[in-house]
Amino acid sequence: MKTQDMKTVYGMVEEFLADREVYCAPETLRFYRESLGLFNRWCEGAGYPYLQDLDVDVLKKYAIYLRGERRIKATSIKTNFRAVNAFLHFLTENGYIPEFPYKIRLPKPDPALVLPLTSGEVELLVGTIARHSADSLRDMLIFRLMLDCGLRSSEVRHLQMAHADMEKRLLHVVDSKCNKSRLLPMSEAVAILLRLYLGNRPAGTGPVLLGKDGGALTPDALKNFFRKLKQRSGIGRVHAHLLRHTFATSYMISHNNIEYLRLYLGHEEYNVTRGYIHLASQCLLTHYDCYRIDPCFV
Repeated sequence: MKTQDMKTVYGMVEEFLADREVYCAPETLRFYRESLGLFNRWCEGAGYPYLQDLDVDVLKKYAIYLRGERRIKATSIKTNFRAVNAFLHFLTENGYIPEFPYKIRLPKPDPALVLPLTSGEVELLVGTIARHSADSLRDMLIFRLMLDCGLRSSEVRHLQMAHADMEKRLLHVVDSKCNKSRLLPMSEAVAILLRLYLGNRPAGTGPVLLGKDGGALTPDALKNFFRKLKQRSGIGRVHAHLLRHTFATSYMISHNNIEYLRLYLGHEEYNVTRGYIHLASQCLLTHYDCYRIDPCFV
Protein backbone atom coordinates (compact mmCIF):
# COMPACT_ATOMS: atom_id res chain seq x y z
CA MET A 1 0.00 0.00 0.00
CA LYS A 2 1.23 3.53 -0.84
CA THR A 3 2.20 5.75 2.06
CA GLN A 4 -0.66 7.95 3.25
CA ASP A 5 1.39 9.99 5.77
CA MET A 6 0.24 13.62 5.76
CA LYS A 7 -1.90 13.12 2.66
CA THR A 8 -4.98 15.25 3.22
CA VAL A 9 -8.56 14.45 2.32
CA TYR A 10 -8.66 17.77 0.46
CA GLY A 11 -5.60 16.93 -1.63
CA MET A 12 -6.88 13.48 -2.55
CA VAL A 13 -10.34 14.83 -3.41
CA GLU A 14 -8.63 17.17 -5.89
CA GLU A 15 -6.65 14.23 -7.31
CA PHE A 16 -9.86 12.20 -7.60
CA LEU A 17 -11.64 15.05 -9.43
CA ALA A 18 -8.71 15.46 -11.82
CA ASP A 19 -8.90 11.73 -12.58
CA ARG A 20 -12.67 11.83 -13.16
CA GLU A 21 -12.43 14.94 -15.35
CA VAL A 22 -10.96 12.78 -18.11
CA TYR A 23 -14.11 10.73 -18.71
CA CYS A 24 -17.01 12.04 -16.62
CA ALA A 25 -19.79 14.23 -18.01
CA PRO A 26 -19.76 17.84 -16.68
CA GLU A 27 -22.92 17.20 -14.62
CA THR A 28 -21.38 14.12 -12.97
CA LEU A 29 -18.17 16.03 -12.24
CA ARG A 30 -20.20 18.85 -10.67
CA PHE A 31 -22.03 16.29 -8.51
CA TYR A 32 -18.71 14.84 -7.28
CA ARG A 33 -17.27 18.31 -6.62
CA GLU A 34 -20.27 19.49 -4.58
CA SER A 35 -20.74 16.23 -2.62
CA LEU A 36 -17.06 15.75 -1.83
CA GLY A 37 -16.66 19.44 -1.04
CA LEU A 38 -19.21 18.97 1.74
CA PHE A 39 -17.46 15.80 2.92
CA ASN A 40 -14.04 17.51 2.95
CA ARG A 41 -15.31 20.55 4.88
CA TRP A 42 -16.84 18.26 7.50
CA CYS A 43 -13.62 16.22 7.77
CA GLU A 44 -11.57 19.38 8.36
CA GLY A 45 -14.05 20.85 10.85
CA ALA A 46 -14.50 17.59 12.77
CA GLY A 47 -10.77 16.99 13.10
CA TYR A 48 -10.24 14.32 10.43
CA PRO A 49 -8.22 16.15 7.74
CA TYR A 50 -5.86 13.27 6.84
CA LEU A 51 -6.42 10.01 4.96
CA GLN A 52 -5.10 8.08 7.93
CA ASP A 53 -8.09 9.42 9.94
CA LEU A 54 -10.67 7.79 7.66
CA ASP A 55 -12.33 4.65 8.96
CA VAL A 56 -15.81 3.23 9.35
CA ASP A 57 -16.51 5.14 12.58
CA VAL A 58 -15.64 8.46 10.91
CA LEU A 59 -18.03 7.72 8.05
CA LYS A 60 -20.78 6.84 10.54
CA LYS A 61 -20.24 10.20 12.26
CA TYR A 62 -20.47 11.95 8.89
CA ALA A 63 -23.80 10.22 8.14
CA ILE A 64 -25.10 11.27 11.58
CA TYR A 65 -23.96 14.86 10.89
CA LEU A 66 -25.85 14.95 7.57
CA ARG A 67 -29.03 13.59 9.15
CA GLY A 68 -28.82 15.55 12.41
CA GLU A 69 -27.14 18.95 12.08
CA ARG A 70 -27.70 19.41 8.33
CA ARG A 71 -31.21 17.86 8.43
CA ILE A 72 -30.65 16.28 5.01
CA LYS A 73 -33.23 13.75 3.82
CA ALA A 74 -32.29 10.08 3.82
CA THR A 75 -32.48 9.92 0.01
CA SER A 76 -30.08 12.88 -0.29
CA ILE A 77 -27.67 11.28 2.21
CA LYS A 78 -27.63 8.16 0.07
CA THR A 79 -26.89 10.31 -2.99
CA ASN A 80 -24.05 12.10 -1.17
CA PHE A 81 -22.54 8.78 -0.11
CA ARG A 82 -22.47 7.63 -3.73
CA ALA A 83 -19.78 10.27 -4.28
CA VAL A 84 -18.00 9.40 -1.02
CA ASN A 85 -17.99 5.70 -1.92
CA ALA A 86 -16.61 6.46 -5.38
CA PHE A 87 -13.86 8.51 -3.73
CA LEU A 88 -13.04 5.73 -1.25
CA HIS A 89 -12.99 3.17 -4.06
CA PHE A 90 -10.50 5.40 -5.91
CA LEU A 91 -8.28 5.55 -2.81
CA THR A 92 -8.45 1.78 -2.31
CA GLU A 93 -7.88 1.02 -6.00
CA ASN A 94 -4.75 3.19 -6.00
CA GLY A 95 -3.40 1.75 -2.75
CA TYR A 96 -3.83 4.79 -0.50
CA ILE A 97 -6.14 3.13 2.03
CA PRO A 98 -7.15 -0.47 2.84
CA GLU A 99 -10.65 -1.64 2.00
CA PHE A 100 -13.23 -1.06 4.71
CA PRO A 101 -14.52 -4.31 6.28
CA TYR A 102 -18.19 -3.46 5.72
CA LYS A 103 -20.51 -0.83 4.32
CA ILE A 104 -21.99 2.02 6.29
CA ARG A 105 -25.64 1.53 7.22
CA LEU A 106 -27.35 4.69 6.00
CA PRO A 107 -30.75 6.03 7.15
CA LYS A 108 -33.65 4.41 5.32
CA PRO A 109 -35.31 6.57 2.66
CA ASP A 110 -38.49 8.37 3.64
CA PRO A 111 -41.49 6.16 2.84
CA ALA A 112 -43.58 8.93 1.23
CA LEU A 113 -44.36 8.27 -2.43
CA VAL A 114 -43.73 11.03 -4.96
CA LEU A 115 -46.91 10.99 -7.01
CA PRO A 116 -46.75 11.69 -10.74
CA LEU A 117 -48.53 14.62 -12.35
CA THR A 118 -52.24 14.17 -12.96
CA SER A 119 -53.95 14.82 -16.30
CA GLY A 120 -55.46 17.98 -14.82
CA GLU A 121 -52.10 19.27 -13.60
CA VAL A 122 -50.52 18.70 -17.02
CA GLU A 123 -53.39 20.54 -18.67
CA LEU A 124 -52.91 23.48 -16.29
CA LEU A 125 -49.13 23.54 -16.86
CA VAL A 126 -49.53 23.44 -20.64
CA GLY A 127 -52.03 26.31 -20.45
CA THR A 128 -49.66 28.31 -18.24
CA ILE A 129 -46.79 27.93 -20.71
CA ALA A 130 -49.03 28.92 -23.63
CA ARG A 131 -50.31 32.05 -21.87
CA HIS A 132 -47.29 33.36 -19.98
CA SER A 133 -44.00 32.20 -21.53
CA ALA A 134 -42.07 34.77 -23.55
CA ASP A 135 -40.90 31.94 -25.82
CA SER A 136 -43.85 29.59 -25.46
CA LEU A 137 -42.86 27.35 -28.41
CA ARG A 138 -39.40 26.64 -27.00
CA ASP A 139 -40.68 26.24 -23.44
CA MET A 140 -43.44 23.89 -24.54
CA LEU A 141 -40.84 21.78 -26.34
CA ILE A 142 -38.70 21.62 -23.18
CA PHE A 143 -41.76 20.56 -21.19
CA ARG A 144 -42.81 17.87 -23.70
CA LEU A 145 -39.31 16.42 -24.13
CA MET A 146 -39.18 15.72 -20.40
CA LEU A 147 -42.80 14.68 -19.91
CA ASP A 148 -43.45 12.73 -23.11
CA CYS A 149 -39.96 11.29 -23.73
CA GLY A 150 -38.46 11.13 -20.22
CA LEU A 151 -35.34 13.19 -20.93
CA ARG A 152 -33.13 14.54 -18.13
CA SER A 153 -32.57 18.30 -17.88
CA SER A 154 -29.00 17.98 -19.13
CA GLU A 155 -30.11 15.79 -22.04
CA VAL A 156 -32.64 18.41 -23.09
CA ARG A 157 -29.97 21.12 -23.02
CA HIS A 158 -27.46 19.05 -24.97
CA LEU A 159 -29.88 17.77 -27.62
CA GLN A 160 -28.45 18.58 -31.04
CA MET A 161 -30.33 19.16 -34.29
CA ALA A 162 -28.43 16.23 -35.79
CA HIS A 163 -29.91 14.04 -33.04
CA ALA A 164 -33.49 14.58 -34.21
CA ASP A 165 -34.53 12.29 -37.07
CA MET A 166 -37.79 13.90 -38.19
CA GLU A 167 -38.43 11.36 -40.94
CA LYS A 168 -38.28 8.34 -38.60
CA ARG A 169 -39.49 10.35 -35.59
CA LEU A 170 -36.56 9.27 -33.43
CA LEU A 171 -34.38 11.11 -30.91
CA HIS A 172 -30.74 10.14 -30.48
CA VAL A 173 -30.14 10.98 -26.81
CA VAL A 174 -26.63 11.19 -25.39
CA ASP A 175 -26.84 10.03 -21.78
CA SER A 176 -25.50 12.81 -19.54
CA LYS A 177 -24.57 10.46 -16.70
CA CYS A 178 -22.51 7.74 -18.37
CA ASN A 179 -21.86 9.11 -21.88
CA LYS A 180 -23.89 6.34 -23.52
CA SER A 181 -26.52 6.84 -26.21
CA ARG A 182 -30.08 5.62 -26.63
CA LEU A 183 -32.81 5.98 -29.24
CA LEU A 184 -36.25 7.22 -28.23
CA PRO A 185 -39.42 7.62 -30.28
CA MET A 186 -40.86 11.13 -30.51
CA SER A 187 -44.32 11.69 -29.18
CA GLU A 188 -46.69 13.34 -31.63
CA ALA A 189 -46.55 16.57 -29.63
CA VAL A 190 -42.73 16.60 -29.65
CA ALA A 191 -42.61 15.95 -33.42
CA ILE A 192 -45.02 18.85 -34.12
CA LEU A 193 -43.24 21.23 -31.75
CA LEU A 194 -39.81 20.38 -33.17
CA ARG A 195 -40.94 21.14 -36.72
CA LEU A 196 -42.46 24.46 -35.66
CA TYR A 197 -39.58 25.49 -33.42
CA LEU A 198 -36.77 24.60 -35.82
CA GLY A 199 -38.60 26.22 -38.74
CA ASN A 200 -36.13 27.15 -41.45
CA ARG A 201 -32.97 26.65 -39.39
CA PRO A 202 -30.26 24.85 -41.43
CA ALA A 203 -30.43 21.11 -40.81
CA GLY A 204 -27.91 19.38 -38.57
CA THR A 205 -26.22 22.42 -37.04
CA GLY A 206 -26.03 23.34 -33.36
CA PRO A 207 -28.21 22.67 -30.33
CA VAL A 208 -31.96 22.29 -30.69
CA LEU A 209 -32.87 24.59 -27.80
CA LEU A 210 -31.45 28.10 -27.72
CA GLY A 211 -31.15 30.71 -24.99
CA LYS A 212 -31.88 34.41 -25.30
CA ASP A 213 -28.39 35.09 -26.65
CA GLY A 214 -28.79 32.52 -29.41
CA GLY A 215 -26.38 30.09 -27.73
CA ALA A 216 -27.16 26.77 -26.10
CA LEU A 217 -29.71 26.75 -23.29
CA THR A 218 -27.94 27.10 -19.92
CA PRO A 219 -28.71 25.26 -16.64
CA ASP A 220 -29.73 28.58 -15.05
CA ALA A 221 -32.18 29.32 -17.89
CA LEU A 222 -33.80 25.93 -17.38
CA LYS A 223 -34.04 26.44 -13.61
CA ASN A 224 -35.57 29.86 -14.22
CA PHE A 225 -38.17 28.34 -16.56
CA PHE A 226 -39.34 25.85 -13.90
CA ARG A 227 -39.26 28.50 -11.16
CA LYS A 228 -41.61 30.72 -13.16
CA LEU A 229 -43.78 27.75 -14.19
CA LYS A 230 -44.21 26.81 -10.53
CA GLN A 231 -45.15 30.36 -9.54
CA ARG A 232 -47.52 31.03 -12.44
CA SER A 233 -49.32 27.68 -12.39
CA GLY A 234 -49.69 27.49 -8.62
CA ILE A 235 -48.46 23.87 -8.70
CA GLY A 236 -45.76 24.12 -6.06
CA ARG A 237 -44.45 20.60 -6.49
CA VAL A 238 -43.54 20.88 -10.17
CA HIS A 239 -39.86 20.58 -11.08
CA ALA A 240 -37.82 19.15 -13.93
CA HIS A 241 -37.39 15.62 -12.56
CA LEU A 242 -41.10 15.30 -11.76
CA LEU A 243 -41.79 15.31 -15.52
CA ARG A 244 -39.39 12.39 -16.09
CA HIS A 245 -40.85 10.71 -12.99
CA THR A 246 -44.36 11.08 -14.47
CA PHE A 247 -43.19 9.62 -17.79
CA ALA A 248 -41.74 6.55 -16.05
CA THR A 249 -44.80 5.97 -13.85
CA SER A 250 -47.19 6.41 -16.77
CA TYR A 251 -45.20 3.94 -18.87
CA MET A 252 -45.36 1.29 -16.14
CA ILE A 253 -49.11 1.83 -15.70
CA SER A 254 -49.69 1.34 -19.43
CA HIS A 255 -47.10 -1.33 -20.30
CA ASN A 256 -45.50 -2.75 -17.13
CA ASN A 257 -42.25 -3.62 -18.93
CA ILE A 258 -39.35 -2.89 -16.57
CA GLU A 259 -36.63 -3.76 -19.10
CA TYR A 260 -37.98 -1.40 -21.76
CA LEU A 261 -38.43 1.35 -19.18
CA ARG A 262 -34.82 0.93 -18.01
CA LEU A 263 -33.67 1.39 -21.60
CA TYR A 264 -35.96 4.37 -22.21
CA LEU A 265 -34.69 6.10 -19.05
CA GLY A 266 -31.04 5.25 -19.71
CA HIS A 267 -30.57 3.51 -16.34
CA GLU A 268 -27.55 1.20 -16.11
CA GLU A 269 -28.95 -0.66 -13.10
CA TYR A 270 -32.44 -1.89 -12.24
CA ASN A 271 -32.37 -0.55 -8.67
CA VAL A 272 -33.86 2.86 -9.50
CA THR A 273 -36.15 1.59 -12.25
CA ARG A 274 -37.74 -1.04 -9.97
CA GLY A 275 -39.21 1.70 -7.78
CA TYR A 276 -41.72 2.50 -10.53
CA ILE A 277 -43.28 -0.98 -10.27
CA HIS A 278 -44.57 -0.24 -6.76
CA LEU A 279 -45.58 3.34 -7.60
CA ALA A 280 -47.50 2.29 -10.72
CA SER A 281 -49.27 -0.45 -8.73
CA GLN A 282 -50.31 2.08 -6.08
CA CYS A 283 -51.66 4.43 -8.76
CA LEU A 284 -53.69 1.61 -10.32
CA LEU A 285 -55.06 0.41 -6.97
CA THR A 286 -56.22 3.90 -5.97
CA HIS A 287 -57.46 4.86 -9.47
CA TYR A 288 -55.04 7.80 -9.43
CA ASP A 289 -55.50 10.05 -12.46
CA CYS A 290 -51.91 9.81 -13.72
CA TYR A 291 -51.12 11.63 -16.96
CA ARG A 292 -50.88 9.11 -19.82
CA ILE A 293 -47.94 9.33 -22.21
CA ASP A 294 -48.07 9.00 -25.99
CA PRO A 295 -48.74 5.44 -27.28
CA CYS A 296 -45.54 5.60 -29.39
CA PHE A 297 -43.79 4.08 -26.35
CA VAL A 298 -44.54 0.35 -26.36
